[in-house]
Amino acid sequence: MIRFPSRILVTGTDTGVGKTVVAAGLVAWLRARGVTALGWKPVESGTRETGRAEDAELLRDAAGLRTGLPVVYPLGEPLAPVVAARRAGVAIVPAVLDVALAAASADMDVLVVEGVGGALVEVAEGLMVADLPARWDLDVLVVAANRLGVLSHTLLTVEAVRRRGGRVLGVVLNTLHGDTPDLAERTNLEELCRLLPVDVPVLAHVPWISDGERRDPATLAAAVEGLATALQETIR
Repeated sequence: MIRFPSRILVTGTDTGVGKTVVAAGLVAWLRARGVTALGWKPVESGTRETGRAEDAELLRDAAGLRTGLPVVYPLGEPLAPVVAARRAGVAIVPAVLDVALAAASADMDVLVVEGVGGALVEVAEGLMVADLPARWDLDVLVVAANRLGVLSHTLLTVEAVRRRGGRVLGVVLNTLHGDTPDLAERTNLEELCRLLPVDVPVLAHVPWISDGERRDPATLAAAVEGLATALQETIR
């Protein structure tokens, strides 16, 4: 029997760091093992260009579903949610998100919630991503992009989440490209292990996955195999 955290928030050190790949990979890995798991992104901006909520679609596909949970607030412009909502004449209401979270988690063994942007991005006015773990009883995974600057970005993110009462399970170092790694990329893992608090481990180093490969649940699941194994250890 697989023992796994039941509610996880996947947040990141910034936008474009690989949150969706990690969240979808975990959902695919769990589903492949018979666990009822679902990925959910409550707010997604930047949907105007394609007319689709692409992150939410990837989470749906990872679960092997034809239809998935709709994004509660799909926002057209690629901006911070509150800014995009304001420009669209939309008010993001935290209570509406609370109700949607309860519906998303019903009958689920594991719910993986993907945040938007970094941890100190507002989901709604006065409500940051880093506030969600305490509000929704979520354990936290921090996805960090393996590039120059990740050391400070990761430490600041962990500190911000913990100051708001969130329990950080660990950090995921994510690879952003398939090129030969530069010096910073080769040394970041060791330095993060040295600098992070002793109770916040680097759980995994996820390899780069091309855009085409991201649509394959089996590839996503394989990429997070080490992460999924490490997460099981966090609750033993």
